Amino acid sequence: MNDFFLAVDFDGTIAETDVTDTILTEFARPEWLEVEELWVNGVIGSQECLTRQMALIDATMDTLLTFVDNVAIDSHFHQFVQFVRTKEIPFAIISDGFSQFIRRILANADIRNVPVYANNLAESNGQIKTSFSNSAIGCPAGTCKCWTARKLSPGLPVVLIGDGRSDFCLADKADYVFAKGKLTVYCQEKGIPFTAFEDFGGVIRGLKRFDCSNLCRVG
Repeated sequence: MNDFFLAVDFDGTIAETDVTDTILTEFARPEWLEVEELWVNGVIGSQECLTRQMALIDATMDTLLTFVDNVAIDSHFHQFVQFVRTKEIPFAIISDGFSQFIRRILANADIRNVPVYANNLAESNGQIKTSFSNSAIGCPAGTCKCWTARKLSPGLPVVLIGDGRSDFCLADKADYVFAKGKLTVYCQEKGIPFTAFEDFGGVIRGLKRFDCSNLCRVG
């Protein structure tokens, strides 16, 4: 069953909330909302958006990491990880959020050794700094999900599991999509083949029925 690659979003998909937005709401100066509006309207990309927003945070990294200890994840995600490992389906979390938060939240749920491709944070002179190890030339995103998925899945169809705006570009290029939230509406509007889900229990049921033999686009 390992003849496709699963690209899994984190915020709003695995995590029940958008972790970055929750942190910004709690710790950032109000101007973060003005920057957010620029991103939503397509004026700036997420890399510039996140850099500007995280610079508005008045808290230490330790404070932020302690704060995300309260973030809940999909109750079926642990079962999903066991399922894809048993079936030897290659997968990775590909997120435009931050790896430090993702790994902390997963560790709290006793989920370890899951591949994570996301943006990074560091604390320097009392300020939170961003870096983007999965960016791509010509892509305004912090983590270019299209480039990262293509790099991780040479020769395999890509199946996206996601929920929101940061997944739109990859949804356009993926061979199939499992969608919820805003991504469901986007797929409907664009005529992108997808399966709607509410939680990872639904994703598991969908994957058990999934036949990728009709996926015509590979690589």
